[in-house]
Amino acid sequence: MGQITRTTNPTGLAKIDKKHFVVRVAVSDTAREFWLESFDYSAAQLSADVDMACIAHAGNTEQYFDLGPVSGFNGQRLSLRDLATDRPLRFRFVFNNPGEARLIGYTDGVRALDEAGQLGSSLVDIEPADLQGIAWHLVLPEGAGAGEKPNVLVERSLFQTAISAARHPWFGVLVMPEVMRQIAMEIASKPAALDDTETWIAPWAEFLAALGIEVPPETEDDDDAARQDWASQVVTRFAAKGVFRQHMNKAMDELEGKPA
Repeated sequence: MGQITRTTNPTGLAKIDKKHFVVRVAVSDTAREFWLESFDYSAAQLSADVDMACIAHAGNTEQYFDLGPVSGFNGQRLSLRDLATDRPLRFRFVFNNPGEARLIGYTDGVRALDEAGQLGSSLVDIEPADLQGIAWHLVLPEGAGAGEKPNVLVERSLFQTAISAARHPWFGVLVMPEVMRQIAMEIASKPAALDDTETWIAPWAEFLAALGIEVPPETEDDDDAARQDWASQVVTRFAAKGVFRQHMNKAMDELEGKPA
């Protein structure tokens, strides 16, 4: 099968649910490696002889892997040495019948279980990356596609998994308020997107309502002060949530030398 890039238009193809995949990632001395640990092709309603390929991508870099038939796919470790290490890592899987180039299905946006942890339905992803000395960096979704999320990249030497970052009190008190501010600023610049289910911003409407925050007003492009004021309200309400207070209390106990 010829190479299919992740920008291929999947219109008309069967969309396979991401829950049928388990992808793993490991970091060796020379490069990251990934392998497809499992794929439930029966649950995905695919024939055993359907061929599968994977496009791993990070930022503007990507690598293509032919994995063979779904009933006996290549589950060996495969090197990701050609991919950027400071951008979110995602996997796209595409499917075609044997001997045919035409695709019959696809799955996009699969994350490696090891990188993602199991953070459930959070509105923000967290992902270890090699940030060359920067502790963390927020990547907002490119474009307006539904199903995307803001992604907090964290230096891998500090946090090897997403779950370890999410549970760390200092990550909670020092990183998440600024993450919320940046996301709030983006929402404030596009308030109409809260009503557009085809955008990544739409799911935040319910979150803001739970905080008791009104929809940001439409502002002129140069009215940054109004957007800053609204974003500050979001951060203040966010910091009043119970989980944030728990992180703050743990951080304060650590500063004062109290036992965990």
